[in-house]
Amino acid sequence: MTTAALACSRSDRTIARSLLAGLLTVAGIGGAAAQSPAPAPAPSATTQRPPFAISGWHYERRADTHLFRCEQPQCGAGSKVSYRFYTGGNQMTLDQFRDSQNQVIKALEQRTPGQRITLLGVDGDKGTAVPRMYKARRLTVTPAGASEYQVNGLMFGAQGSASLISSASDEKASNDNYAKFAAAVKLVLAPKTR
Repeated sequence: MTTAALACSRSDRTIARSLLAGLLTVAGIGGAAAQSPAPAPAPSATTQRPPFAISGWHYERRADTHLFRCEQPQCGAGSKVSYRFYTGGNQMTLDQFRDSQNQVIKALEQRTPGQRITLLGVDGDKGTAVPRMYKARRLTVTPAGASEYQVNGLMFGAQGSASLISSASDEKASNDNYAKFAAAVKLVLAPKTR
């Protein structure tokens, strides 16, 4: 393997670990993994505005994650959507994304004994060209029997990449909320035009 290919491979693994750490953090696993670069301190939530917002959602800033909570009946009581942006150049494949989702599920199930998580489906674009998008849908059933549907996605564009997570007690609400925010994330990641 050439030095350039080895460096590229290491860079891709570092970005993949960072994306996985971000997914685990947003999913509630805890702080970022040791391999992830530490984010710069975020400005106060009162002074920092998100790159975009959807009306009817309450915004909270959590370090480098933008978290929204539903404030209207149409998006489902208790629904949440969060997104996080990363630098460009990620070469993660659909198979790597699928593997990362299995790792997230194992970590979440280990964190809460008795919790069952079912991967309902993984789909996305083949190859590593941009733009591309990966999406995983899963169902979590807590030990008490409460259900939550989640859609977890990674989007790759000319301006970088982003993770997007939508959760709701209803599968339709989770999918619909994901779609609303995904459209806006795609615009942020699109090439800049003059």
